[in-house]
This record gives sequence, C-alpha cells and structure tokens, in this order.
Amino acid sequence: MKLTVKNYKEATKNIDFKKLPEAAREAHKEFDSFADFYNEDKDIKEMLDNHFKIVEPFLNQSHKRFKELPDRHPLNILDKESGQYKEALKEYRGSKKKKTSSSQKSTKFVTRKDDASKKTSTKKTAASKQAQRKPIEVDLMPLEIKVIKRYLNFHNKRVSERQVSLLYKVIQKAATEKTIRKTSKYAAEIKSIGNDLIKTYKEMNGTCKFDVPNSLYSKLKDIVDDYGVTPAVALIKRFINLYGNITKAKAQRLLTTVTNSLKNGKVKKSEKEFEQVKNVQKHLHAYLESDKLLVTNVQLKGLKGLAGLGK
Repeated sequence: MKLTVKNYKEATKNIDFKKLPEAAREAHKEFDSFADFYNEDKDIKEMLDNHFKIVEPFLNQSHKRFKELPDRHPLNILDKESGQYKEALKEYRGSKKKKTSSSQKSTKFVTRKDDASKKTSTKKTAASKQAQRKPIEVDLMPLEIKVIKRYLNFHNKRVSERQVSLLYKVIQKAATEKTIRKTSKYAAEIKSIGNDLIKTYKEMNGTCKFDVPNSLYSKLKDIVDDYGVTPAVALIKRFINLYGNITKAKAQRLLTTVTNSLKNGKVKKSEKEFEQVKNVQKHLHAYLESDKLLVTNVQLKGLKGLAGLGK
C-alpha cells in the first residue's frame, strides 16, 4: 500500500512505532503539524514523502485487526464495509459479551430520569445552535484559516520546539511570498499568532504545554467555525481519497451522496465544479458496473487541482 497524507492515519493505526527508527517516531508524533501544510511547503512535502517510504514496509506486518484471531479469520481479511464483515463482527462481539456476563455477577444500574432529561436537552440545545450556524462556503480553505486551525490545535497539548518553529516558518514564508498580506482579512490575528509562537519558542526547553490565551482562543475559534468547503469540492475530495482504495460499498455510498447533491441543488449548475461532479458520478457508475475505476492521469490531475491537491 502506498501511503498518502489522506490515508496515513487509518493505514498506520496498528503499527507499533516503538520498533521504527527514532526519526520515524518523531515524524509520526508530529504528523498533524506537517500534514496541514503538505501542499504549501516543498520541504515539508519532501520530508513526509521520505517518512512514508520508511513506514510503508511495516504496513504488511500490522494488517491484523484482531490479533487474537487467526490470520485468515473473516474479521482480519474482509473489507470493513462488507455485509459479511459486519455480520462476523456482530457475532464476535456477541460471543465476547456472553463470556463477560458469565464471569461477572449481574449488576443493576438505575438512571435518574431528571439527569437523563437534562443530558437530552443539553444535546438538543447544542445541536440546534450548530444547525443555526451556516459556514462561509469556499472552494479552497484559505491559508490563514489553515494556520489558525493548526495554532488552535496546539491548545492544551504538549508540543515540541520543532512543531512551534514549523508553524512559525509557514507564517514567515507566507509573508515573504505575500500569500498572506498585511491587507489580508485576518492579518492581525496571524500577526498575534506569530508573536505568540516566537515568545513560546524562546521560553520553552525542548517541549512545553501550549496554552492559547483565552481571549484569543475564543476569537480564533469563531473565525474557524465560520468556514467550510463547498459541497462540490468536498465531493471531489472524497472521490480523490477513494482512488486506489475503493470498494463497492464506498463507491455506492459516495454515488448516493453525489446523486442527492445534484438532485437537491446542493451542487448547482452555475458552479464551476458542476461538470466535474457530474464526471465523478459517471466514473462511480462505471466502476459499479465494471468493477474498474477508469480515470486518466489528466482527469485525476484536473480534479486534484480543483480540490487544491494538485501541487
């Protein structure tokens, strides 16, 4: 399997990184910090591509999902989305529950009705607030928003000098190349982030627990929450992510979403990506009929360009 920024987390979740070289362990820990800027910085791209080459040989050694079961057990070889896999998993979980219940005494738990109702009402309130808020839809996420998201992700976590300096380097490069200008909408916020990163880097000793000032955190969180990628670009990205890792179940799910989005007007004819989304629909139909995903390099490159993944 070839590792990419998109499939890395899922593909490597069963690898014991303690057995890998120190450089690979460090890169794995800081993957999120690097991945956000994979297409923004050539040095980061080269570093991650080299990391993928180191890790790929270890993928075959960690394919077993259930180590206690034989290699050829259905739960270790079937596609997770297949009906057979789900049935086998249900049966396996049922057998585990029976063993647990037979070895333990049954205990009754009583839940207070008022507590349960409070939890339900809280969830409803949070859900209604989320539903009321409509994001600013953009074709590609602006670099400023990527920087802000990465900075917020440091909050309340232990970070390394490398992570802090890397993010600052991205800001410096963006300023030099004028991809983030003084006239940019969030120039003041980016400047505050840069100043905080410098201050933190000077004071830290190897690693430190990173805390974003409360007033700044709230402001930046509101900015990030206001942005979302347009449905058309989101669908194209999902299709690209399937390429090389596609199954009938995944293709059918995406095809249903694409068809519904075209039908209900989420993807409008007036959008520049409309024809590409229609092409994605055709490719998925063809795959489900022939079991082959026939996409030319030119077509794939074009889709990646629209999704901001073409670098």
